[in-house]
Amino acid sequence: MSKKVLSRRMFLRDVGIAAAGVFLSSCATPETQIVKETVEVEKIVEKTVEVEVEKTVEKIVEVTPTMVPGEINALGEMLPGNALPLVDQFILLGIGTTGGGYGHIMESLYNRAFEHAGGAETFTSLDTDMNVYGVGAESWEPSADGAYWDFKLRKELVFSDGSPITAQDWIYTMRWSLSNGYDFAWFYFDIKNAQKVTAGELSPEELGMEAIDDYTLRIYTEAPVPYLPMLGVWFEVMKANAQDELGENWALDPDRYVSSGPFILTKFDRSIGHKWEINESYKGVRRPYMIEIREETLPTGLPAYIAGDIQTYAVGASSPAAEVALVNSNPILRSESHPGIATSTDYLGFNTLGLYPELANPDVRLALCKAIDKETLVGQIYQGFAHPAWGILPKGFPNYNPALKDVDANIYDPEKAKDLMAKAGFPDGVGFPKFELYIRQPDTKQLAICEAIQARWKENLGVEIELRPSDFQSFTSASFGEKTAPMYYVGYAQDYNDPATFLNVFRSTGRHPHADESWDAVYNPANSSFDPAERFAGMKEAEKLLVESAAWFFMVQPFGTSLWSCSAQGWAL
Repeated sequence: MSKKVLSRRMFLRDVGIAAAGVFLSSCATPETQIVKETVEVEKIVEKTVEVEVEKTVEKIVEVTPTMVPGEINALGEMLPGNALPLVDQFILLGIGTTGGGYGHIMESLYNRAFEHAGGAETFTSLDTDMNVYGVGAESWEPSADGAYWDFKLRKELVFSDGSPITAQDWIYTMRWSLSNGYDFAWFYFDIKNAQKVTAGELSPEELGMEAIDDYTLRIYTEAPVPYLPMLGVWFEVMKANAQDELGENWALDPDRYVSSGPFILTKFDRSIGHKWEINESYKGVRRPYMIEIREETLPTGLPAYIAGDIQTYAVGASSPAAEVALVNSNPILRSESHPGIATSTDYLGFNTLGLYPELANPDVRLALCKAIDKETLVGQIYQGFAHPAWGILPKGFPNYNPALKDVDANIYDPEKAKDLMAKAGFPDGVGFPKFELYIRQPDTKQLAICEAIQARWKENLGVEIELRPSDFQSFTSASFGEKTAPMYYVGYAQDYNDPATFLNVFRSTGRHPHADESWDAVYNPANSSFDPAERFAGMKEAEKLLVESAAWFFMVQPFGTSLWSCSAQGWAL
């Protein structure tokens, strides 16, 4: 059988699941054919010479074969005529890609048991051009003063048990998540009272969400939020009272699972694998060709791709040098290669919240930043699959600012770094604590970067640190939860196509709250403006302040290339 392998956020909620998405076919896909017809011209009279002659003329005719209709799946979607049989139409993911303990993304984003989101409908999603469109919501409009948004919901949507999906289900989902220790709660703190509900200071009923009627949901915000519809890309609905009526861990149990999305869980086994089958009750906009999604133990690596065991494989910064060389030199692999762009930024963070006085000193942080030769390290370690990061926004992202390269913290100057460290009271690193640098499940390149940082600090400043590679949960707790990690190295990837997706991380309510609350005074008014010019100008200034603070050292923006077998057709990337 043909197989497809995806990982992490590649699914983007509905990529490869929508009817406009992927189907598997043989490599002999019908193509436009050139047919030569011979036409005999019996008489051509030249004006200058009155002689009858005969000529043979070739006429070029383009003929496109007519595709024979294919099979029809359970939702009535017809496969193209050149697709493999319906039984072979499935997506195969590697088992244990996250390995967490929760089945629904609104229970936990970082500790979920599987990657994909086919079993739950999101509020909104992004198309292949990164524009937001409605999924659970159909349309939306802000109030004149920006205090709230009204969302019209799709009336045709139902859960797999046949019950309608209404505004009450969406409200229940958010109330339950924020009041039950949700690890991605900060993402929704634009919603009125969301932060206080999360902290237990207000009851869930005081969250700023209201059902105007069954199919109109009003969401109140703390301040005007121009990008509010984009926050719906991770907002997946669960049935009202699901946690009470279906019981704990219902989203990991096929016998209790209630789906709102294109697929429904039919098997869950951590050792063998999981399976989702097409949800025949689904009436939404992401109608699939595929009939199954599976998670199993997979063959891995470029050899598995070349052998045809998997249909897609990512080559990038973390790939072995031999793989990169082979892809670049092999004409077939080059023809199946689709270069990507940077959509994330890896960075070094310092705990400036007062727990470590040395790191609260701006001279110390600036010295640590200026002792790192960023461009050299990125070039040496990432094999051409990364850009040096000058700020949090990736190169090519809306409002990207290349002028940040000239900010003092981004300029490598080991002599000035030494002077700053001495000024702070630590000449040649004497007396400076041996801090731990936390690294979240690092790949080889991230670990290499951190080892290089460790070496540069010792060489240039006499500062010694210990590297602490950590499992996902330990890192998340120390760096984002309890915030006890003195230093951390981590990345953040875009969730939607607006600068707020990155900059919100650093608000006082965000994942990495800025120690200087005056930063909010610059960022928040810009973030709330519905005037694009005013908004982007303010955001550009706020990003510059982040870099100047040296509380974070933005290091690298990795990218890669995806190999796609010719047996996978129709996948929109």
